[in-house]
Amino acid sequence: MAVPNSPTIKVADDKQRLTTLFLLYIFAFRNDNTKTPFLHRFRYETRITSREFLKLLTNNRAAIFEPGTKPSAEIEDSEWFVSGWIHDPTIQSALVMLDEIQVTFGNIEHLSDKLADVEFEPPLTFKFLDMQNLGMEDSLYIKLNARGKPLTEFENFKARLIGRMKKLELPYINKFELYFDTDWTDLFWAEHKVDFDQTYYTFFGVLLMNKGIIQDDKNWANNLDYSKIDAEVFERAFYTLNFLCRNPDYKDVSILIFNALTEGRTYSNRVLFHAVTTYLLKAKGVDNGSLNQWLRIIKNLTLNSRLDEINLYRNAIESITALSDNFSSLLVYFSENGKISGFNQQQIAEERIKAQIIIEDKSFAEEIYKAEQHLYFSGQIRSALYLDKYKKDKFVEYWNKISAIFVINKPKHGHLLRRALLALGDYTLPVSQFITLCVDDPNEAASTPSLKSLFANCGNVVRQLLDVLDLNTDLQVQLQEIIAKSVVSKKDWRYCLMRYPQLFDWMSVSHLRLRVLQNEMHLIQNKWSNGYNYALFLSALYEELKSRQIKSQFDGELGIHVQHYLYVKGYTVSFSNGEFAVTNGANKVVFVSKTDDPILETADFISR
Repeated sequence: MAVPNSPTIKVADDKQRLTTLFLLYIFAFRNDNTKTPFLHRFRYETRITSREFLKLLTNNRAAIFEPGTKPSAEIEDSEWFVSGWIHDPTIQSALVMLDEIQVTFGNIEHLSDKLADVEFEPPLTFKFLDMQNLGMEDSLYIKLNARGKPLTEFENFKARLIGRMKKLELPYINKFELYFDTDWTDLFWAEHKVDFDQTYYTFFGVLLMNKGIIQDDKNWANNLDYSKIDAEVFERAFYTLNFLCRNPDYKDVSILIFNALTEGRTYSNRVLFHAVTTYLLKAKGVDNGSLNQWLRIIKNLTLNSRLDEINLYRNAIESITALSDNFSSLLVYFSENGKISGFNQQQIAEERIKAQIIIEDKSFAEEIYKAEQHLYFSGQIRSALYLDKYKKDKFVEYWNKISAIFVINKPKHGHLLRRALLALGDYTLPVSQFITLCVDDPNEAASTPSLKSLFANCGNVVRQLLDVLDLNTDLQVQLQEIIAKSVVSKKDWRYCLMRYPQLFDWMSVSHLRLRVLQNEMHLIQNKWSNGYNYALFLSALYEELKSRQIKSQFDGELGIHVQHYLYVKGYTVSFSNGEFAVTNGANKVVFVSKTDDPILETADFISR
């Protein structure tokens, strides 16, 4: 602690011990105003909140040591105490220590005299090491905290970040440092009380990864080249965090930011984070009335594009940066077929069409906005928009039916819907060498197309379904009627799945794949067909026999290039070219199906 007329001493370590000593002096000289200038000489240079707290504590020290009350309670109830300071670990420790000091030293007489005698009986002595020429102040600060222990990653990062900012000589450095320890700390504390410092730390990690300064926003700080952090990084943080603090009603914006800070964050989360920070960077931290359209369009593009690889993520980031000159007029830019890359081309085309409609027809625009809120489709609405050349009434009619079919993350009647679609036609979509019945999960990435993709294709089968559905009648009943009235041939592979819905469970719910092998349709158990797979008609016969309490089993060879067989009651059953063949134990063919209902015909023969 400095004494009058002594030089200023900067301490690299033992901050906690010196702070405790300072608080003891605060207590001892609580009623001596002449010592106020002397006490003001003790201050923090590294944490603004702590520095402000100690300054006000010194000025108001006489009022906090009331008999019968804890100093910490008096301080927290004081008008000068900022509520957000309670999250500062130094201030937390100081409050605890002031309570202890009052208990421990409260009954000691002439405490101030004992501490003031610096000439004849100095109560404290120090050993001084001049570090001016050692060149190690920064390294000590980085390695040690107030307890003489290693700093946390976040504390370490913060110290170096502020150091980098000082080297850049940015004009708002004092505000940045002040907000860092007050308003922004309160923001992260409110969102993540348990691990707010880690979330705070991750904010900068995502920011730096989006900037391209780091390649991964997990465990990144140790290898960070701070010289690559430019003024733009600080501006993005400054404008974004101040916007969130000053605009708590912008919940959608806050959600996009904090979704990118969770442990399970995706590339899409990072892209949407970049969309927010890019707008606020360009708009200098204010919403000029265009923020909603900016985020609406980029959310639609992001959530409906494949961004599951780092190169795709980087392309999207670059695309948003390239769009940033149009931050205040993105809707107009799209309506005029503005150039953009990095996202799904079909979704880009949809956004251009919607932009034109929104500008021209406000009532149609409202219907579009409502439709875009459906969580299953995430802003993708061409499944209704394209069906009748962008007519509002037909769009509303089709979209209401689509909304009735799907809930948040799946269709209301999954396999029943698929069976009804099969009754109307072959709706399957290609995926590699397979076809798929389309999975429920709309977040399909590059794996297998979903029902969302199917409806977005606006194919003939989907349109047939939508045209026959009546919203005034129970949906489930209507789907069952479509299946019952179907004229699909019983020799068609579609009939097997329509008649025996149990067969859907033979496939992975994540893929629902089929493949033609040996000229016959096969159920693919998982993602690929080089493992077990099942001949579809033999599988349908298995289910029919099972319904009759007749046990059967498949040949153990269920690979790709083999003939499949079903064993039942001493018979061997095969299926080829639309016919079942039944062979007895003497390897003699005793039955070949001939009718248009080969499954039931064969089951009847076996059941005799």
